Amino acid sequence: MNKKVLNALPRPAKGEQGVEYPWKKNPRLRVLVTAKSIRWIVRFGWKGKRYYESFGTCPEMKFTEFNQLAYQFIADVQSGAYQKGARLTVQQFFDDVVLPYSRNHHRDSKTFLSRSKRVMAAFGKERVTDVTRRDVERFLNSLTDLSNGSINRYHAFLSKFFSMTVDHEIIDKSPVKGIKKLVENNQKDRVLSSIEMESFCRRACAEPNFIHAYALMLSLLTGMRIGNVITLSRSMLADDLSSALLPMTKSGKSQRIYFSEHAQRLVRKCLKVSFNDWVFPSLKNQGEHIAYPRACMERIQQAMKQEGCLEAPFTIHDLRRTQATQMLHVTNDIRLVQQSLGHSNVSVTERYAYYQNTHLAQASQQTVDAMLPNLQID
Repeated sequence: MNKKVLNALPRPAKGEQGVEYPWKKNPRLRVLVTAKSIRWIVRFGWKGKRYYESFGTCPEMKFTEFNQLAYQFIADVQSGAYQKGARLTVQQFFDDVVLPYSRNHHRDSKTFLSRSKRVMAAFGKERVTDVTRRDVERFLNSLTDLSNGSINRYHAFLSKFFSMTVDHEIIDKSPVKGIKKLVENNQKDRVLSSIEMESFCRRACAEPNFIHAYALMLSLLTGMRIGNVITLSRSMLADDLSSALLPMTKSGKSQRIYFSEHAQRLVRKCLKVSFNDWVFPSLKNQGEHIAYPRACMERIQQAMKQEGCLEAPFTIHDLRRTQATQMLHVTNDIRLVQQSLGHSNVSVTERYAYYQNTHLAQASQQTVDAMLPNLQID
């Protein structure tokens, strides 16, 4: 069980099930080898029951430490002192149970995994049974650099994690239960002006990383969520590039997106340089699509600022909101906008599409003129 032997063990391909290798001197002590990790485990039978325990990963945990913990675990089982989950750490339960669940059931498991980094840094080495409500509250209160909405996402992560430990009968009650979420300010009305939209497209076309820039432009031109844009594949596109059928959206349903002539030309340019099935292929990770184009977005806004065309900072999602608002102004049909965005409820669309202040002011004046055409106030 030395480093040389462990590194020489064959590893399964990415996505394949891990392989267990028993120690010749004591087959109860094993290593579970996956594409990315080597984990110390114990598996054995005692009085007609099967017992399994995961202890940690190599090289973070040395074999001498694992060997000591493993024999203590076996002794506890044989003496009757063992309690299920008593030794299980937060990191172990996450790796063995929560992470596989996320990959199988969450549409965006990468986001779920990214939130785990802070949580594991705080609780990873703690035993699941030792984490208290006070510990959870202290962790959430420490996220001072995040918005209320982001903190609530971590609250949801912890709630899901500990509810699964309850389901697995490791603890009786979740330490997250009773902790209230923070009040979020979900009212967002940032919409790009016509000058900003023109400047954005101009700077995007001049961006060296054109694949990321074109993904942002397609979000503006179609109102697609950026997550759907970057995962767009050739098989989703119509033969004439007039539309794309998204098999799965945030609402859990498929949706057909119709492309304007400008959007079609943009997609056609991307397909000419694409070397795999993705419309926006990654140049770093072979066979994958691009990541969220946040850095590109920052560069474009910086260029807009230098150009004097940036009224205020905006997010990638504001591109979708801008397209929805413009469609509402042009069509005056919120049901049409709802269908275009793929919202299941028109009330959700109402939070996206806004009449801008100039239109509201004009509407107010026109209403009074129609009501009281002869009104004069000195």
